[in-house]
Amino acid sequence: MDARHFDADVVVVGGGPAGAAAAIACAIRGQRVMLIERDRFVRERPGETLHPGVEPLLAQLGLADRLHSVVGARHDGIWVEWGGPPRFEAFGSDETGPWSGFQVWRADFDALLLSRTGEVGVDVRQPATVLGLLSSGGVRTDFGDVAARMLVDATGRSRWLGRLLDIGSSAHSPRLLARYGYAEGACPARDAAPALVGDAGGWTWTARVRPGTYQWTRLCLDGTPDGGWVPEEFRGLTATTPPRGADVTWRLAAETARPGWFMVGDAAATLDPTSSHGVLKALMSGMMAGHLIAAVLDGKAPAQEAAQAYHDWIAGWFRTDAVRLAAFYRDLGMPGFAPVAGASVGQTRP
Repeated sequence: MDARHFDADVVVVGGGPAGAAAAIACAIRGQRVMLIERDRFVRERPGETLHPGVEPLLAQLGLADRLHSVVGARHDGIWVEWGGPPRFEAFGSDETGPWSGFQVWRADFDALLLSRTGEVGVDVRQPATVLGLLSSGGVRTDFGDVAARMLVDATGRSRWLGRLLDIGSSAHSPRLLARYGYAEGACPARDAAPALVGDAGGWTWTARVRPGTYQWTRLCLDGTPDGGWVPEEFRGLTATTPPRGADVTWRLAAETARPGWFMVGDAAATLDPTSSHGVLKALMSGMMAGHLIAAVLDGKAPAQEAAQAYHDWIAGWFRTDAVRLAAFYRDLGMPGFAPVAGASVGQTRP
């Protein structure tokens, strides 16, 4: 048994959905967890449309009865205009009726998850900054050194740990830049369901995220829309914030786990928003990592085998989704999404 003193069993760096889910999953399994988040307040970010599959995951995290507090609208599917006439794609149904997705205000949703970490005993340090790694295990921070048995990188596309360890995160698509913004007013066409519209230059996503507030995202393969661009259906609305941008190029880390650390959420793998599973995958990866970490630290699973199983799982869903998304883009006649001859499943031309 390791006789060294540890300040925490697990240190999670990043307080978004993936990091919060990992912290909760570890804590409810009896691990001492510290979560370090650099921002004082939860930031606005796109990804307000949640797949119905988040509901059972949030129940496992102890939040099922509070999800309604951050939901601005619900819908049974989305309108898709992609290489053909508009069609409504339902999420599905069972004996109880249609499945409904959720429109949430992401800042409130992320804050709900982060607050839950404190309820289950996670030591939340916010705002705080990680400065580096300790050779003996753990991190250097602006509030002192923290010795830990396991690290979780939940820093999103900044990939804090991957950059420190020089772990590559290769592109599996052309460079994809998205621009998004918010507007207030009334757009009845979007109140019932979001819409995804593809065209020769890219795609546009529009949705109501809460009463009187709408969000749009535009991805252009030939650059980014000019600063004053908004979707035609939102031109009568009032912009509430200047448009912002995000790099959503498809990326998969060469290694997403090793004995001693795991990457979760976008730090491990990134796809553009047309996958419609961003938050769902963030929660799933955090919970899976938390489950495996607890098993390793409790001596119930070998560290190397757990790390390999996690990486294979992440890589598997990434490649499956990448194949499907590449087909969508090829339907629009967009270049750069043809599979490389002889490449592994899901790889695409850079």
